[in-house]
Amino acid sequence: MEQSGIAILKKIRLETGKKINTMFSGSYRSAFKGYGLLFDSVREYISGDDVRNIDWNVSARMNHLYVREYIEERELSVVLMVDISASTQFGVSRTKGDVMLEFVTLILYLAQMNNDRISLLLFTDRVEKFIKPRKGRKFILKVLDEIINTIPSGKGTDISAAVDYLNRVMKKRSIIFVVSDFMDRGSDFLTRLKILSRKHDVIPVQVFDPLEKGMSLPGLTEFFDLESGKTFYSDYSEHSCNLPDTGFAGSMRLSTEEPIESSVLNFFEKRRKGRSLK
Repeated sequence: MEQSGIAILKKIRLETGKKINTMFSGSYRSAFKGYGLLFDSVREYISGDDVRNIDWNVSARMNHLYVREYIEERELSVVLMVDISASTQFGVSRTKGDVMLEFVTLILYLAQMNNDRISLLLFTDRVEKFIKPRKGRKFILKVLDEIINTIPSGKGTDISAAVDYLNRVMKKRSIIFVVSDFMDRGSDFLTRLKILSRKHDVIPVQVFDPLEKGMSLPGLTEFFDLESGKTFYSDYSEHSCNLPDTGFAGSMRLSTEEPIESSVLNFFEKRRKGRSLK
């Protein structure tokens, strides 16, 4: 992750071209709508209008029925909950951490275009850093530089500790992207995430390397666990396993061997269709 925030932003713009201002921005706005309504104006009552929207004070002054009109509150609260544990340093063509940084940069850029408020939580087996919600280009660069330059105190992964912290500090309903490989062996994080989702819109973003799903081993092979620091041996000639369960059907999965753009756009489109069916 040895890159500057400005360099990452330039890379995103270069690779996505005009799509980030058209396709990505439109898809983001459609997938994530506001959670409230703001008063806009009043107008004369028309037969069929909801009587609950009648403004009785204005109606009494004008001697005619008037109704309140509202617009959707567009500004969102976006939380980036990013795993910086030692296991994110793994990857063949590029590391999981590199993919996470690229995804986070894209979301930051889209959130800035939508004038959303953004907060950041970095975690390992503890909460490493939390930045309160703000917005603006300078703030986005600050967030990126924090992700790039933070040297974690822990090596392991404890999603539950991060979730519990967010539950305490985030009062406003928010969209929470949980960006991790979900290799958490020491806590019941699935239950904690589901509790968090009762108040917030929780979106697990699972980053993986295809080698973690299956590999051919040349007899007895030595492995090194990045998080525990322990070495172990395996003599399986064929190895395969399932990715850790994120606990949510609507999870996003990003591979270290594929560009993130198509996966992100597909996710936005599924979200948009899901909202239109409600």
